[in-house]
Amino acid sequence: MDSQYESKEVKLTVESAAGADAQAGELVEKSFWLKTRKWIRTIGAEELGIERIPEELRTNQRASDLFTIFFSANCNTATLALGFLGPTLFGLGWWDSFCCLLFFNLFGALVPAVVAPWGPKMGLRTMIIPRYSFGWWPAKVLAILNCVNQIGWAMVNAISGASVMYDVGDGKLPLTVCVLIVGLLAVLLGLFGYKVLHFYDRYSWIVMVICFIIVAGFGGKHFVNIPMGSGGIEASSVLSFGTAIIGFEVAWLPVAADYGVYMRSDTKSLTSFSWSYCGWLSSQLFIELLGAAIGTLIANSDPVFADASGIGGLIGACFGAYGSGARNFGKFIEVLLGLSCVAVITTNVYSLGLSVQMVTQKLLVVPRFVWSSIGSVIFLAAAMAGREHLEEVMENFLLICAYWIVPFSTTFICEHYIWRRGYKYDLNAWNDRTKLPHGIAASIAWVIGTVLGLLNMSQHWWVGPIAAGIGDSPYGTDISWILAMFATAIIYIPLRMWEQKKYNNFYVTSLPESS
Repeated sequence: MDSQYESKEVKLTVESAAGADAQAGELVEKSFWLKTRKWIRTIGAEELGIERIPEELRTNQRASDLFTIFFSANCNTATLALGFLGPTLFGLGWWDSFCCLLFFNLFGALVPAVVAPWGPKMGLRTMIIPRYSFGWWPAKVLAILNCVNQIGWAMVNAISGASVMYDVGDGKLPLTVCVLIVGLLAVLLGLFGYKVLHFYDRYSWIVMVICFIIVAGFGGKHFVNIPMGSGGIEASSVLSFGTAIIGFEVAWLPVAADYGVYMRSDTKSLTSFSWSYCGWLSSQLFIELLGAAIGTLIANSDPVFADASGIGGLIGACFGAYGSGARNFGKFIEVLLGLSCVAVITTNVYSLGLSVQMVTQKLLVVPRFVWSSIGSVIFLAAAMAGREHLEEVMENFLLICAYWIVPFSTTFICEHYIWRRGYKYDLNAWNDRTKLPHGIAASIAWVIGTVLGLLNMSQHWWVGPIAAGIGDSPYGTDISWILAMFATAIIYIPLRMWEQKKYNNFYVTSLPESS
């Protein structure tokens, strides 16, 4: 944050925390957390949390920063690992993996991209905005779920980076150490907050793109054109892989607006949407396609690839097939690829701290920096515990994200485009429960949509009854996100009309729309 804004930022933070409730005010008066905030400012970290960012604190930040932060955050081995699941876990060939990644990403990237412009327009963090549809208490439940979401993703991302770095040591460097190297570096950057995240992501993607191009170049002639399947099992695999892709995309929605709150409110929505959509789509699509290509190496009969284990081993084998000199160069590339997950873990750590503050007003007085630190310890412990099971952890977590986030995002977006067109929000009501809806309609629709998603879930440890009856796969067919999305919209719209008419607590203040 620029120095000219620092004094205003401190004043805003303390006033917001003190105004949360009497107890928070007493804590501020005791000055413990006030001193903590001053220390945070001294080391150059962002001091503000979920407080609305007023216009006087906005900067001339470019909308293109939304492209670089989302592109960089997805330019990593976790994205590579998602594409890798197509041939290795879901049993798809090259061209059916290609089609799944293309079409599901084209649609899935729209979901977080439509929310990204709301940050500049309203100056509110993403998970605060659901208060205008879910109301005060249900929004807290969503904040808790997002805390779990960010810890889980930080865990997945750390393991994916560590699994590639592990291959560098030929098994001699413990995987636990690899997890710590990736995780601790990401935590260090994530704790500093908004400005540092944008600065790092503005440039880190350049190195990573070069590394992925090198991997593609060395592996190209070894990739295998695994033939496309057919029949009921193929259809089940395509839909289940599609659910994983959608889960990967929609998992960004709960944080999509967090990274534009310091942009000026006159930033055009179409501009910020376009930069965001291109950032998500281009990074995920092309790197996932490379991951699918690497996954086809499991069908390569060359002993170099047959003896390789996991995505890290197969990447190493791409270089090893050219001799020891290329293998040593490949180790250097793998180190950089292992560190690629730093860019995305930083966003997990940052947004986690914000979501914790939303759970209760008593936590608002405690700086985001502190909650991000605590969350970092939790995710590092979880990542070290699950370090040997990347594919299983990733598959389960991706699908679980789709089960609850798809109905949530459907409700969230319906509210905005049907009832809040033109940004009709009373922005002074973000922390005033008396001026927020009761959340009856949103809560009912979300619960029913989530339950339907669970009934359609297809996991190795449990297959929902509806999913089990679709297709020929022994694990059923996962169509959870499709059914949940349509059911949630059909239920929510009439219920919201009833709620608005009955309680008449729909407070709005139109914002100027410049797009």
